[in-house]
Amino acid sequence: MNLMAPLLEPERHEDALWITHASPQSESMLAGRNVMYVPPIHAREWHNVLRRTPTVLHALRRNRVDTVYSTGAALALAALPGATLVGAQPRYIESLARSSGPSLSGRVLERFPWVTVNTQYPQNANDRWRYEHSLLDSFTAERVEDAPAPRKIFVTLGTARPWQFRRLVTRMLDILPADTDVVWQTGVTDVSDLPIDARPMLSDAEFRAEIEQADVVVTHSGCGTFMRCLAAGRIPVMVPRRAAHREHVDDHQEQIATVAQSRGLAIMREVDELTNADLQLAAARRALPAPIVPRPRPGSRS
Repeated sequence: MNLMAPLLEPERHEDALWITHASPQSESMLAGRNVMYVPPIHAREWHNVLRRTPTVLHALRRNRVDTVYSTGAALALAALPGATLVGAQPRYIESLARSSGPSLSGRVLERFPWVTVNTQYPQNANDRWRYEHSLLDSFTAERVEDAPAPRKIFVTLGTARPWQFRRLVTRMLDILPADTDVVWQTGVTDVSDLPIDARPMLSDAEFRAEIEQADVVVTHSGCGTFMRCLAAGRIPVMVPRRAAHREHVDDHQEQIATVAQSRGLAIMREVDELTNADLQLAAARRALPAPIVPRPRPGSRS
């Protein structure tokens, strides 16, 4: 949402109220902004959606918010259905990860007729779901001639609890040359018995710096990391987590990775298919900006 905000409210996004969960990344990313942190609501925790709703609505009323945007997950369910009760217009924008159709949050919210629901894929637009623009339209890719073999790799597994992604770590250890300089952000994945110097979480500034300094970024197929890579000019290697291995609630990460590869904006591989040659392939491409023009929206406080 931080990357999409300038498209949604090009003249006012700097003054927005942000409601999110506290983490080193969110705290550094939103430093100096008007932020309210709420305790995490994990997948399918409907009781916590209901518990957080009064606090979220109170914050919206206190800050005189008139438009509420969310890109998904449980926090959207705590904010959007009741937003009209405090005088705010609710707008839901489905995640880039959902190219084949709405997420569970989206399917719930589409049942509230006063919630505007938007998709980032034109093929998913219909009488209920609107399409205006997609963040993917902001980037293109080109080849890098004579790119050297990658020597500095940033591996990031994501930080959402309770999902671990140990398979990717062990695969990387199998394929990386011994002299490779690797920075590991492992999130909640337990790597205490592995021969790596890992950090569970980086600040947003550290995270961006590692992406910019890396020859290649290898990541789970999370939208936030993917968009950060493109913004830094990197074409990432995206490896989807799999529900069959208890690495996520479902296989939605395959959707964004497939779309990203089809546009030339990522190299998608399954864990057991990943090779060192894929790292070279990613290093030989770079992402370039292709700005899209946001549609003007009426002035209002978001």
